[in-house]
Amino acid sequence: MHIEDFAALGDHAAAGLAAVELALDAGARSSACGRIPIAGAAVARAADGRSRVICVGVNGRIPEDSGPGYPTDHGETGAIRQIADCRAVPWSEVVFATTLSPCIMCTRTLMHLHTLGLRRLVIAESESFGGRKDLLQSLPGMQIVELTHPPAVDMMQRFARTYPWDWAADIGEIPPSRLLVNLNAPALLTRLRALDATAGVFDENGRCVGHARDRRAETGDNPVQAAALVAIGNAGSAINLREHILVVDVADTLDLESFGASSLGACELFRPAALVAPGPVAPALRDPLEAVGVRIVTAAGS
Repeated sequence: MHIEDFAALGDHAAAGLAAVELALDAGARSSACGRIPIAGAAVARAADGRSRVICVGVNGRIPEDSGPGYPTDHGETGAIRQIADCRAVPWSEVVFATTLSPCIMCTRTLMHLHTLGLRRLVIAESESFGGRKDLLQSLPGMQIVELTHPPAVDMMQRFARTYPWDWAADIGEIPPSRLLVNLNAPALLTRLRALDATAGVFDENGRCVGHARDRRAETGDNPVQAAALVAIGNAGSAINLREHILVVDVADTLDLESFGASSLGACELFRPAALVAPGPVAPALRDPLEAVGVRIVTAAGS
């Protein structure tokens, strides 16, 4: 790659090159460890023209240690999770880079960052996976540099050939082995509240396998700290979310703002068998979830 490849970014070309190089290096290190070789990085251009690294992160589904994995940490969300105060980041001066075209979860996350000022994105390759860059291209003022970087293509395609199940699981393409039968929404909501959590993942027997509280308020509206996204991550990579129930208790009426863009994207990608909420679910959230087969259940109407 050369700086000329990023000419469309104007004064931010150097930041774009730095960001994609950081992401590719992190992805290569993941690949060497047998992990999913997808990474993201954000670099800001300072007033003096220098570049400042904001964050770098990698896909966490297959961990380096013997832990359970963290399925909602793709390269992009894994990078953004490193940010302690999202609103303190000068997003209008940032170039975000990813080694692979973003999935719907990461696309929704980047769409949220667009509301905070993000206007520049570099995609190292989209041959291996098309993602939802169409949604990103529709964002006002968004500049996208799309490369076809041969090492990135080779790295991703080699992983997909070697570990086809892991790759399919990472994009929510493992079908459920059984249908959801038991769903007692009020009981699940009561169990969630007993855990002092605002989102939880439950199996068909009512056992919670992962839960979390919403931490967006204390992290400067960091979208990946939404309760549902973190609960899915805490449930780990061993489960198939399509066989589980997501219970969310963040608002009396659940809408896109209270649920979170990243959480919506995660549900569109991993497709829980059902979403349980205390009360009504707004159409802006209900419609895209039902479109991918997620059953919506309100505890009040059970």
